[in-house]
Amino acid sequence: MAEKWNTVARLVSPRRLVLKCDEVSEELPPDFVRIRIEFCGVCGTDRSFYLGHRDEGYPVSLGHEHCGSVIAIGEQITSYQIGDFVAIDPNFRCGSCYYCRIGASHLCANSAINYYSNRGFAAFTDINAAYLVNMPSYRANQLAALVEPLSVAINATSISQCKPASEAALVIGVGGIGTLLAFNLLESLDGEIWIYDKAPHKMAALKNLYPDRIRILERADNRVFDVIFEASGSSDGFLDACARLAKLGRLIVVSRYHSDEPLVPDRLPWKQPTLYFVHLNGHRSTFIKAANLIKDRWSIEHDSLVSIHNIKEIEHVFADYERISSNKKIISTTDNY
Repeated sequence: MAEKWNTVARLVSPRRLVLKCDEVSEELPPDFVRIRIEFCGVCGTDRSFYLGHRDEGYPVSLGHEHCGSVIAIGEQITSYQIGDFVAIDPNFRCGSCYYCRIGASHLCANSAINYYSNRGFAAFTDINAAYLVNMPSYRANQLAALVEPLSVAINATSISQCKPASEAALVIGVGGIGTLLAFNLLESLDGEIWIYDKAPHKMAALKNLYPDRIRILERADNRVFDVIFEASGSSDGFLDACARLAKLGRLIVVSRYHSDEPLVPDRLPWKQPTLYFVHLNGHRSTFIKAANLIKDRWSIEHDSLVSIHNIKEIEHVFADYERISSNKKIISTTDNY
């Protein structure tokens, strides 16, 4: 195989990402493919690792919102061929455990097994073909890096059974996942939504795209909501959601609280709410839905929500994450950015 070296961003300690050169294996397992990674989105979980809020040992490679082209295939592979453009669903689904059999394959009993050489902030990855999903033809390949987080947003929306046309809906936190929640709600359902974020420019960026369908919540506004999506990643966001939830309301928690775990307010049970904690993207079908929704509904104007950064700048992106104005950050491993 022509590839000799793989540039991989590895977290070697909290707040220290280093680009390493790994030798590419000459052998490819029979059920694996080799992907030349083009883009990988930055997730809140990646940043939790970076900040040291989540520690599973060092060094560790990060990034799970990646896409790229197939450049080599193992001898058993028949579903993919060289040149296919794919995105990676990072949830391994064995297909035979209890959870896979009941349609909850994102909770697969074997999901902790990692059948890949490294994660997405890298030039290449060798990965089991079970993770791959063929992508439609996009006007720009970086759009495929939005598919995995959008699939999580689609799962959250499905769980919520939200109907913005007939009930008040609020998204708290419009970073990457919150922005894609808003996108899915507005492009898939009728009605308007409310949004709140501590960063006014992020709310304004979404409002500019949907001036008649998005309402910005002022901090002093005490109105309550039937459905709240909590995507801030902070305990303050969770507590705010609890306070703003109507009686019999539905709170959909998409956040992860790796270092800032909130307590349930004493009086929340008085509202008799329903709380859902969304884990990953649910059934694999959400990934297909997300790929098609990006293809059909993500316009050039939506690109203003995203910034793209070369992998050589990855340390800067993580260190200055909050100061970068875009709602969603994507790392490119090509020389075009």
